[in-house]
Amino acid sequence: MIRRRLVLTILLAACSSGDGRDPSFGSVTETGGGPTMATDPTSSGSTGSESGVETTPTGGDTTPTGGVTTSTGADTTSTGADTNESDPTTDGTTGEPLPDPFPAGHVFVVGFNDRLVFEFDAGLQPIGSWTHPSFEVAEGPAGMVFDYRGYLVVASYQEFCVFSAPGEIETCHPKIKAQRTENVIFDSSRNLYTTTSTGGTDEIHKYDQNYTHITTFSLPTGNLTGITCDPVGDLFVASQAGPTSVVYKVSRDDLQVLDSFDVPGNAEGLQYGPDDDLLVALSGGVGIASVTPSSPSMVLNITADPGLLWPVPLTLDQAGNRYTGDFEDGQGAAASDLFVFAPDGSLVASRQPSELHGPFGLVVAGTSLPCGAVPPG
Repeated sequence: MIRRRLVLTILLAACSSGDGRDPSFGSVTETGGGPTMATDPTSSGSTGSESGVETTPTGGDTTPTGGVTTSTGADTTSTGADTNESDPTTDGTTGEPLPDPFPAGHVFVVGFNDRLVFEFDAGLQPIGSWTHPSFEVAEGPAGMVFDYRGYLVVASYQEFCVFSAPGEIETCHPKIKAQRTENVIFDSSRNLYTTTSTGGTDEIHKYDQNYTHITTFSLPTGNLTGITCDPVGDLFVASQAGPTSVVYKVSRDDLQVLDSFDVPGNAEGLQYGPDDDLLVALSGGVGIASVTPSSPSMVLNITADPGLLWPVPLTLDQAGNRYTGDFEDGQGAAASDLFVFAPDGSLVASRQPSELHGPFGLVVAGTSLPCGAVPPG
């Protein structure tokens, strides 16, 4: 399922240096053959460069990343002139479509304290990691999301950095305000929304798909963490307001609060579920709660694991499996555990511990969500 475009220089460097990690670090548990992906996205190809990016293989096996464009040598006649150019959707030799640089089912997780983005396969086996100079400014990266092209957007302290492939930076865009951005999502109109974090402000920043700031609006309380939306496009935003968190429903049209309801516990990540429920990551050893997304809200069920203490990021794949990362002590000092749960709450896969510390952004390639990664096109 996984095919890569190889850059010779990266392959030679990876083979000669290694990453110095112990390949036995961490343990992997899989049940039922790992997560099942229902769709396979169409690649948009890679147009980025590798300037200023460090890529590190993880777990002993080296999987080189990158892209290469090869001329086909074919002549195309246009207005009487011959033009030699390659088709960016093919490998330039066989006419086969290029492999997606972010393979469907692969899991990408930010290590906030590591200042790295980590890649795992569908069974949570490590593939590699990479960094960027923007990750070194003030503090590590936080939120992460795929854009409509299938490129990975990582929120650093000052910028949104767009990667066309693992370790290959396309460009970075300045944020309206330098601050930690725990969650970033795209809506179905390709607008980008950001929240801050625990201890953060009551502000949400809205940008267009070109990262031009549109507006900033506030909610009645601060400490804004998780953000998601329903299939119609109305937003849900979590606010840590004390022992009980508040979830606000916000109109997609005028950004006014339509509804609010309490969720017992300390809410982190949010994800609108496939059964019209709202999934809420709750710290303090609670787990992932499924609640009704309106007032008066009620808890429908809770997905828990003895090793899951402080879930922060929360997302789904196309089959409805639930992915989260454990912030452990709340500071991310200890190595994070990663979990994949089936819709019925059973454990599909886990990595305990993983190689990263302080998981914020977590995304699954090849997944289209009501609010999150939007479908290509």
